[in-house]
Amino acid sequence: MPRPAKIVWFLIAAACLAGCDPPHEVVEKPTEPAAEVVERVATPFVDVPPVNIREDFKPSPALAAFLPMFDELSAKGFVPSLRRGSTGIGYTLETMLDIPENNSPKGDFMGMELKAWRDDGMDSGYAEKMNLFLKEPKWVDGLKSADRVRKYGYIDPNGRQALYSTVTNETNSHGLVLTLEEEASKLWMSFKGERIAFWDYGILSKRLKEKHTETAFVSAHVRGEGKNEEFHYFGVTWCREPSVESFLALMQEGDVFLELRMHLKESGSTRNHGSCFRIHKNRLKDLFKYSHQVRPANDVDPLR
Repeated sequence: MPRPAKIVWFLIAAACLAGCDPPHEVVEKPTEPAAEVVERVATPFVDVPPVNIREDFKPSPALAAFLPMFDELSAKGFVPSLRRGSTGIGYTLETMLDIPENNSPKGDFMGMELKAWRDDGMDSGYAEKMNLFLKEPKWVDGLKSADRVRKYGYIDPNGRQALYSTVTNETNSHGLVLTLEEEASKLWMSFKGERIAFWDYGILSKRLKEKHTETAFVSAHVRGEGKNEEFHYFGVTWCREPSVESFLALMQEGDVFLELRMHLKESGSTRNHGSCFRIHKNRLKDLFKYSHQVRPANDVDPLR
């Protein structure tokens, strides 16, 4: 008579040939070494990248640390704005994540820049604009700052001498325009045909990479307004490796532009809020070599 063990294995083989699952009580999974299990849990990647994520996607330490914090905030739903006005959305995000407000030329969170907007995605709304960085030009007009405001500016509704002007690759109503001088690697600002200031390409590249080596662009649903405004932070698009070549190409297309923001105070001195380079939001992805949407949570995401 066959031995019991041989009968068991005979039954298992028969079950497999018949397309049935073998009895669970006789199947033992091999035990993984403890070290391998710990390593697998600690690694935030899957073995096969999802189809909508580039194969070379590698989240930075900053992004890996940021997303669990973001998920906890997003799960709260709508939260009240902690500051009225246009800066409320960014201030509320950073405050809720315990990130101190700062004016550092580098990123907000572990070297990663955070940008938030009231919107439903990076591709909606051509008119939506976002700040990239502040950088004063090298002025070659020989004027003091107050005289500069008087010469290029206007009288604003508050009766002040002011120069708040959006400068693009086409001459604006104040006579200002941006042009490229490829041979000298300079971006020029001209007034009525006269060159008055410039930025070296190298300076722009350095400033761009300082501020946006990697950036998490956070989108939020909005309800209410003024003191009753509320935000539901739901989306994160992570971008890295910007290039000055893309920056300048987008400027030639009118999607990157400069905003001058200064006026004269009653004392006659100049109040300058900084020369700010901005971009149309729907062209942000074109500024970076890599762009990955890692939230909403229902999208395929290698960090989940």
